[in-house]
Amino acid sequence: MRTSVPCPNCQTDITLEDFEDFSSPFTMKCPYCNAKLKETKVTPFLLIGLIVIIPVFIFLTETLIAALSGIIPVIEKIPTFIVFIGLLYPLYAFYERFNGLVMFNKGNVQLKKRQ
Repeated sequence: MRTSVPCPNCQTDITLEDFEDFSSPFTMKCPYCNAKLKETKVTPFLLIGLIVIIPVFIFLTETLIAALSGIIPVIEKIPTFIVFIGLLYPLYAFYERFNGLVMFNKGNVQLKKRQ
């Protein structure tokens, strides 16, 4: 497992902690030289995984709402997204952590071309 990836622009090591601070894989910037970065090797596979996992998250949230509606009837009136964030956020955080680890360890970080 890698502990750092060199920036293609300034060659400074970008650590896993720096990777975790990126808001998304589409807005990555080197924390040292602010060069815009992109990942080209695993991002398409992670996007396909996202398309698969979204229905699973929706199903789990709806199942949780149905199970808790007998105990807490007001939960049926709360928007599904709020219930998901409130009750299943640890599952989402684990999924995001997994994506970050895959991108960090298997990815290929490159400079974005100027447009």
